[in-house]
Amino acid sequence: MKIDNWETAGSLAPLYRELQQLGLETNIAELEAFGYTIVPPEKIGPDGYHLELKEALEQVVHDRFGDDVDRWNDVNDNLRFLLWENPVFEKMTYNPAGLGLAQYLLGTNCILSLCNGWVKGAGEARTGIHGDYLDPSPDAQPGINVNANVHYFLTDYNLEDGAISFLPGSHRWRRQASPPESKYWADRAVPVDAPAGSAVVWGNHTWHGSYPRKTAGVRMALQCEYMRPRFQPQEPYRETVTQEILDRNPVRFAGLMDVYGPFPFGKSDRNEDGRAMSAPPGTGHGRGTLETYCSLFDMEPANGRTTVRPQYDYMHHDGRMASARRAEQFEQARAARQARQNAAQSAS
Repeated sequence: MKIDNWETAGSLAPLYRELQQLGLETNIAELEAFGYTIVPPEKIGPDGYHLELKEALEQVVHDRFGDDVDRWNDVNDNLRFLLWENPVFEKMTYNPAGLGLAQYLLGTNCILSLCNGWVKGAGEARTGIHGDYLDPSPDAQPGINVNANVHYFLTDYNLEDGAISFLPGSHRWRRQASPPESKYWADRAVPVDAPAGSAVVWGNHTWHGSYPRKTAGVRMALQCEYMRPRFQPQEPYRETVTQEILDRNPVRFAGLMDVYGPFPFGKSDRNEDGRAMSAPPGTGHGRGTLETYCSLFDMEPANGRTTVRPQYDYMHHDGRMASARRAEQFEQARAARQARQNAAQSAS
């Protein structure tokens, strides 16, 4: 059917059309049916795109650990807080296929939670079966996805090479794996079999783990995890991103960094400058409306259209009535939106 900009569907309608353009309808269906999906390399980037990523990750390994290859025997390791090591990692956080599927699971206002490198050597090291919503309470998991993972494979992934593994359909169970279940499913889970340059995407409900690597060398991947903006990210991007970095990346990147987020509250409630409400589309905490949608294909550098988060004085109290202050902020936001619309009409 024809997908129009239906108000009732909000930003999901333009997002879905762009996912159609990328040829990802089957991947959407697999996420719904089985809880994970594998995206082939040609739907992510040009032929061999992953080689630059692999080289960048290898440089990080060298800088952090040196060249001792034996260091990786029986090791399955996360290289944390990778994003600022090389601009090539920044670009992958808004890859249209990966980010688009993450936004399908989480909403188009999701933010980046972490960007890690995975490196696994030969031996018995593996990841136990688990879901990514790590509250151990049996009834704690919400019905919606809170976070979603996109892993870009920088080496071939298969059983012998220690691939990640999944329990298809486990996303419908809405609970964490118990220790006996994790042990039972460890060697019964389905290993991913995909070439370097592919990606796997899943939401936090899906149980997954990995197999030991039986071949020489190392398995490598770049992990981008996204989350709904009301939850706490795992790495401090909002506090560490610079204006230079915002300028060289597109507008949506500023949203992933959460530099326009309205939280945390101080004594004067929301940030007094109305920054979150007047933010460019794709950067704020809009409710997934058509107006707040930012195209997956917008790769134009922001070049000053987005700014780093100011230092707020959370202890200061503004004595004005909250309702009056909020009305003023909404008016500022309305004026900013109208100015953007006028500029867009003039440009066309």
